[in-house]
Amino acid sequence: MNLWLITVNYGDTAPTESLIQSLIACSLPESLKVAIADNACSTETTSKLNNLSDSFKLNMDIFPFNENRYYWPAAKQVLSNLKASSIDYPDWVMVCNNDITFPDKDFFKKLNKIDPIKFPIIGPKILNNTNESLNPFMTEPLSWRERLYWWLYFISYSGSRCLLKSRKIWGTIGWTKKSKNSDQAKEGSAILFSSDFFNKGGWLDDNFDLYGEELSVAEIAKKIGAAITYYPELKIIHHEHANTGQTNNKLLFEKARESHRYIQSTYLKK
Repeated sequence: MNLWLITVNYGDTAPTESLIQSLIACSLPESLKVAIADNACSTETTSKLNNLSDSFKLNMDIFPFNENRYYWPAAKQVLSNLKASSIDYPDWVMVCNNDITFPDKDFFKKLNKIDPIKFPIIGPKILNNTNESLNPFMTEPLSWRERLYWWLYFISYSGSRCLLKSRKIWGTIGWTKKSKNSDQAKEGSAILFSSDFFNKGGWLDDNFDLYGEELSVAEIAKKIGAAITYYPELKIIHHEHANTGQTNNKLLFEKARESHRYIQSTYLKK
């Protein structure tokens, strides 16, 4: 099995090191390329990431970017760079946050048994630090209540704080319920694309900075007729906000609002 693992580092390299340490504890595929985007790179971060490559003897490339390209745009640029020097896509491309780890050393053995033609996009079982499952992918359209909620939520930052508190109250009285939609902002922390996804014309949409990857992947999958499959046998732990914690909440809100508006206008407008 041939696999490219693409991840994005921003500032602190400790989460990336934890990812690599958990990776090398796994039974690795025959051919593995690890590619790391070093967002807003510095001499220190680039040096530390290169030291990781030397220490763990992996086939690893570091792609330093002077500016912060955020998650999906940086991942797409790395993917483009890798493809430029390769005739074909590998069997699998894994795009993930750098704050994930692999609790199961047989992760890649299990992946190797999956038919990449039948399963072009896979969402693994993603657990947070409290063992809460953050997947499967959203499979149903947002309800009118959820659309209304997010429309109100993105009017202003101060209003969004109030709505978050209100949503908790609504949940206790049954106005909202736990569903596949409620965790949609977290599910992009690790997605697996087979070569068939790209061969069918699939792509990574990089017209947003943060929080748009899940819905854009789902809509692109519809366009090209590629199935998205939740595969709970593949387990990952997401140490949430180890990276976004370096960015202030108001900026994260603005980025989320920009992504929401882009996704709505590009994919969900009727």
